[in-house]
Amino acid sequence: MKASPARDSASIDPELKGERAATPLGRFIRRWSDPLVAVIPLLLTVILLVSGFTPILRTLSDPNASWTGFAYQALLDKITGYALALSDSATSPARLTTLRDQALSSTNNPAEYPDLKIVESIGEARLSRVRVLFREALLPGNRRFLGAAIREAALLNEQSHERIHMIQNEHASQLEQLRFVLLAAAALSGLLSTGLIWRSLTLWRRQERALALQRELLSLASHELRRPLQSLLIATDLLRTARTPEDRLHFLGVVEDSAAQVATRADLDRLADMYDNVQLQRQPTDLGALLASFSARRVSVTPPAAPLVWSADPDKLRQIIENLVENALRYSTGQVMLSMQAAELPEIWVQDSGQGIQSSDVERLFQPGQRGAGSEVATSGRGLGLTVARKLARAHGGELLLEAAPGGGTRAVLRLGRPDSSGRTPQ
Repeated sequence: MKASPARDSASIDPELKGERAATPLGRFIRRWSDPLVAVIPLLLTVILLVSGFTPILRTLSDPNASWTGFAYQALLDKITGYALALSDSATSPARLTTLRDQALSSTNNPAEYPDLKIVESIGEARLSRVRVLFREALLPGNRRFLGAAIREAALLNEQSHERIHMIQNEHASQLEQLRFVLLAAAALSGLLSTGLIWRSLTLWRRQERALALQRELLSLASHELRRPLQSLLIATDLLRTARTPEDRLHFLGVVEDSAAQVATRADLDRLADMYDNVQLQRQPTDLGALLASFSARRVSVTPPAAPLVWSADPDKLRQIIENLVENALRYSTGQVMLSMQAAELPEIWVQDSGQGIQSSDVERLFQPGQRGAGSEVATSGRGLGLTVARKLARAHGGELLLEAAPGGGTRAVLRLGRPDSSGRTPQ
């Protein structure tokens, strides 16, 4: 059957169909999701820094940020200076009048005193009381009020110093808040950056594993296609020189069988189903007939005592036996014996007459790329036959073992499993 050069709409990749059917918003998100995720740490850092700097910048730009309380100290100095000049007989009347007028001007002008209401709320001293006491002190015989005015001005000055401490504490608190915001921004940015780097590394490793798996699957597929392709080429060459109808029919049968094997092993869209998470097409399979098809000049098949039909995937089962027989032929020069043991679960034995196998080498030989030693052809092949065979054996719920055969040589034991009650293949 010839393959159609075009694929119909039903065979279009679902992901491609989903891409075509995506909304503009969906396509935008798919296209820009990674750049947007990468920018998130920067955006969050900027937001945190702005939220942390804004209060402190607002405070520093406030005129009260440079609040000194100098006016309150100046008021105390003026009243005190007037009192000292008044008690000094050497002070001229003009000088005394000047000092009195300066003190009166300060007590009469509340606008000179920043945050006067706040300062007065801190304690009991009031500018109005200083003004009243100082005016009383200017009246004849009331000099005693001058001391009270000085004490009131001193208390008001102390309250201004307390205001300075309050502003300093406020600044310290905002600086501490800014420090916390900076640390939080750095920590959050670091965590998000670490998360993004981890995500990138995870995606990269996942992609590397996917590529490695893809390479392995392609290598396994190439290995499994080699044999039917070789048989196909040999059969087509022999078909050209066939002299009798019987020979032509025989070679045509070989061509058809090899072509069918190529078709079942060459579906590149289903490599994972064929060689990784193997999906089986179970059906009743005559194990004796399957073994008989391997009879050849160097392969002796011992038929089972009674016909045995088992639920298995005949194509996958044939692949297993092909790989075991090919390995046996490669690592021995004598006869290869193929037989079946019908116990509770059937076992298929492939035994060669080679040098045998060390128990320490058994598991190593099931790894991809590993080959046996001690043969003139030990370096041929790609070391994948046993890997594929064990994968397919375990997909059947069974197991593949290697052991030293009695009398010399190596025996491969394929033990078939039984499907579970749900019909799924045990993995």
